[in-house]
Amino acid sequence: MSQPLPRSTVTPLTVGIEPVYQPVVALDSRAVMGYEALTRPCADSPWTSPIELLEAAHVMNATVAFDWRCRLAALRGALDAHMPPDMVLFVNAEPVALDAPPPADSAALLAAAGALSITVEITERHLMRNPAGLLRAVEHARHLGWRVAIDDVGADSSSLALLPLIRPDVIKLDMRMVQGRSTSETAVIVSAIAAESDRTGARVLAEGIETEEHEHTALDMGATVGQGWLYGAPGPLPNFTQTLTPHRPAHPEPAVTVRVPTAVTPYGVVSALGAPRRSGRSLYDEMEMGLLRTAAAMGPSAIVIATRGPDHGARHSFDAILDELAGRTALTAVFEPCPAREAARYRAVTVDASDPLALERSIIVVAPFQTAALVGLDRGTSDDGRHSYNYRLTYDRNVVLDAATVLLHRLSA
Repeated sequence: MSQPLPRSTVTPLTVGIEPVYQPVVALDSRAVMGYEALTRPCADSPWTSPIELLEAAHVMNATVAFDWRCRLAALRGALDAHMPPDMVLFVNAEPVALDAPPPADSAALLAAAGALSITVEITERHLMRNPAGLLRAVEHARHLGWRVAIDDVGADSSSLALLPLIRPDVIKLDMRMVQGRSTSETAVIVSAIAAESDRTGARVLAEGIETEEHEHTALDMGATVGQGWLYGAPGPLPNFTQTLTPHRPAHPEPAVTVRVPTAVTPYGVVSALGAPRRSGRSLYDEMEMGLLRTAAAMGPSAIVIATRGPDHGARHSFDAILDELAGRTALTAVFEPCPAREAARYRAVTVDASDPLALERSIIVVAPFQTAALVGLDRGTSDDGRHSYNYRLTYDRNVVLDAATVLLHRLSA
């Protein structure tokens, strides 16, 4: 047995790694419909697990290069095994790596991999840290012709909050949901996933199925696809030119399209709804507060995004509610021309005074079961001293999600 190499002589970019593949099955028949590619360190590696390797790559600021190295190794293994295009290959990816170009010498391999049916799994760790990068990563994956899966949904509320914005083709249930005891929180997560699956046609995949009981639980939760030790441990792929492996063909439907609003501000998005309404400051303050109170009741799977102009009305009470929301929601962010106070708990983005967004005063709320947007344009103070806004209040889900997407594209790490 070979001895591990000293860490001083290798790095995550030079140490030996190998891909292994775990079967993914259709739960109604247990027929294999694809494989998830996983990375394992070779026997002489000083790192004993893929998590250790990923952490070491992060320490040396090489997460992007290491992530691409693992993904390309998985693609190469699938091509070497002649994996047919009617089977799905699941590959893992960190959003920061998907948002970066592939290595220069990978063009030929990526071109050959165009014959594979690839679904890229975006890990749920730190999804809210860089929403703009995450959305770009999803766009890049789909431009490569890959479908998108969100991994470990249910392990963190932020994954639920982002489902309607990412619109994944596959929703992967965290294994703790399948293996653990059902609770009221589990029921809320399952209901949110079911609603999203019904809206978009996303398939629900349950991870960590190790027993018949786990399989029954997965089916009860609405999963149609599963993986786990009940169906096979990670290992080499079969040689598909020699082995007749029973499998379920992958669904041929196209991937969900990328949400790309044409407007550059939320008011531009809602303008498509028709002529705006007019409101004075007092009424607008009350409508805004009402929407914020509604958002506070939506819990940790909600996203709240606000914009406010330089002449915002109820500033003090507005700040207090936003601070409270920041502790309750997956994300609360504010775009404003003035720098946020130092003690603010929400994510703050300073907007240049010349930016059209500086004249908008909006509240956008996105949650699994409800979306809403109050979007106003500051009309200033008239000769009679009345401050007014042109506005639209909408609960149209697509319009609200487009407005949220416009702002999230501005919210970088």
